[in-house]
Order: sequence, then structure tokens, then C-alpha cells
Amino acid sequence: MRRVQQKAKIFLSTSVRNAILSTPASRKSLIPVDVSIGSISASVVEQFRNRVLTRAAAVAAFVLSGVAFATPCPAPQTLSPPLTIDRVIDGDTVKLDDDSRVRLTGFNTFELKDSGWKRDYALKAKRRAIEVLPQSIQVTPWPAPKDRYGRLLGNLWMGEAYLGEILVAEGLALTVSVPPENRLVTCLLSTEWSARMSGIGVWSLDQLPQAVKTLSSGGFQHRVGVVTQILDQTTVILDGKLRVVFPEVDSSVRTGTRYEVRGWVSRSPKSLRSDWPWTLRLKDLSNRVRVF
Repeated sequence: MRRVQQKAKIFLSTSVRNAILSTPASRKSLIPVDVSIGSISASVVEQFRNRVLTRAAAVAAFVLSGVAFATPCPAPQTLSPPLTIDRVIDGDTVKLDDDSRVRLTGFNTFELKDSGWKRDYALKAKRRAIEVLPQSIQVTPWPAPKDRYGRLLGNLWMGEAYLGEILVAEGLALTVSVPPENRLVTCLLSTEWSARMSGIGVWSLDQLPQAVKTLSSGGFQHRVGVVTQILDQTTVILDGKLRVVFPEVDSSVRTGTRYEVRGWVSRSPKSLRSDWPWTLRLKDLSNRVRVF
């Protein structure tokens, strides 16, 4: 056990450090401000250590396969009884045999109706979900809350991992926090960061984040832009085009600050549309990251 811990610690520290040092210049500018080699390595090792103690076999598999998972997701606190999947609708939605649907939380996959590379990755996420999901799964949390469409909100636990962990780690999904079902966001963001720095999946394309200046449609977006105007302590304008509404007051925002933001973009109210055509209401501040 001690040997596995040591191997995991060395492997993860080295992997994170190498990922940063080998990151192309085009990607280094997108590393969050508060990320440093020392702090990430220490955080990864410390949080990974607890899972090593109980899941030594899984850790050994990660080490031997060369996959650097950052902060492992916590084990479920509550689980449904075994449920049967009728079909996988897409990478983040499944239908159960009782006709109920589960919208998976903590991450988002691209839409099958998208075109180009987004559709390609929507299909890959769906295929991967079909491949790894057993017919009988468990939903967490349980009882699961429902969204306005009547879908259950939760994630699928497969004994050693969540479906979300797998898709995010393989660059087939993007992390997004939608409280109150955001228990996995910290670990998924960490896992996503590892995939991103390693150029895995969608991160190999250098397509994300897209510039706010090119925004021309709504739906789920991962964008990067500069604060060009501050309307109040909860509302800013990015690149003169995207109105971003924070879920809480943030007095630290300054014009000229560069942010990555992610979430569901919609048309702004008619009274504002001529000035700022698009609006993004952030569900959680973790969906906004300051970058260099």
C-alpha cells in the first residue's frame, strides 16, 4: 500500500508539473491565475492520498496507464436502488426503463444537433456513455431532485467512478456548476484541467474557449473575453457584446480583467439587445475563471 501511495504521489506531481511546462504558449495564457506548479502538485497529492488508501487497485491502474487524474471525486453520500437504463439519449442524459429521464449534473456535453467538431464530440460522448454504462446503475444523490422539465438531476455511479468523471477526463464533456447539485464540481474542474493541459479529447483541437467577439448564437458556451464595462457589482460586459450576470456581488472585478466563462447564453432583453445582444447568467462563480 505504501509503495502504491509513493508511486501515485511521484507520478501525479511529475505529470502536473510536466503538463504545465510542456503547455504550448497558446494554452499557457489560459491557465487560471491562481494555478501554480507547487500548489497544484501539493493539492493533487493530498486529496488523491485519501482515495489511494481505499482504492489502491484503481490508483495502480491510473499510474500504470499513464492517466493523470487530479482530484478524485468523493464517494456518493446517498444512492438510489439499482435502476435499469432503457437508452442513452446523449452524453449527459439517460432514459430509465420507467420512462423517467436523468439529466446528469456537474458537466455538459455538446448537442447532437450541433455541427462540425461540436457534433463530432457530442457523438463521441454518447458512444462512450453507451460503452461504459452497465445496464443497471445507481443515481446519486437520492432521492434526486427534478428540474423544470421533470428530469431527475444527479449523476450515475458505477461502483468506482461517476460517468461524469470519465467523460470529463477523456475530454468529452465540460464541467459546469449548477447549484444546488454541484457536489462534484471541484473534482471535475480538477480533472478537466488535467485533460486540458494534456490536450485530451476536445482540448486537442485548440477550439476552446471561443472568443466572446465571435459569439453569434445562444446555448451552452465556453467563452473568453475582457471586461470592457462594469454595470454594477453583479453585472459586467465582456468585449462589448456579452452581458454576464454574477450570482452574487463581486467587488473585485475591474475593467481590463480577462475571464473565461461558461454556461447557457440567451438573447438579452429587447431593451438591452442593441447594446449587448447576449446574456449569460452564471449559476455559480466557479463557472467564471480569471486568466492571464
